[in-house]
Amino acid sequence: MSGGREIALLGGSFNPPHVAHLMAAWWALATQGVSEVWLLPTFRHPFGKDLAPFEDRLEMCRLAARALRGVHVCGAEAELAADPLVGKTARTLEHLAAKHPDHRFALIVGADILAETAKWYRWDRVQALARVIVVGRQGHPPVPGAPDLPAISSTEIRARLARGEDVRGLVPEKVLRYVEEKGLYRG
Repeated sequence: MSGGREIALLGGSFNPPHVAHLMAAWWALATQGVSEVWLLPTFRHPFGKDLAPFEDRLEMCRLAARALRGVHVCGAEAELAADPLVGKTARTLEHLAAKHPDHRFALIVGADILAETAKWYRWDRVQALARVIVVGRQGHPPVPGAPDLPAISSTEIRARLARGEDVRGLVPEKVLRYVEEKGLYRG
């Protein structure tokens, strides 16, 4: 890693992006000394979960990012679409480090992810390529110096949308409008 600006990556399925994602991004910008936060939607879920089309999730991330100065969207995983390791954080970090040698990277993860790192491809490589920033999540052990973000779940949001329930307050307004216009996540 070089000595340039540090970019914090907030990766995920963003299926759909919700307000806790934005809270994590804002917290990292405000407290972790990073220059920017890049929302990084996965092209293909590393554990094979079904996702809305990548382009829709990328656009929803763009809409969500507009709410916060310093938050941007990175579609780098689409550049790795043909790579058998697409969706693996270590591979994405290698790609970004090669593409942006003037940047240093940090990776924002939720406390809920820490118990799963043994399942990750090359977690040791992830730690070598990026400073890991852990944000707390309600229902998981507290993280010293980090807030506990609300336990908002994209899975629950999708289920509520499929049942026709209201998710205002959980999803950025522009994202919700996009979901409704595209008919995403309807039962």
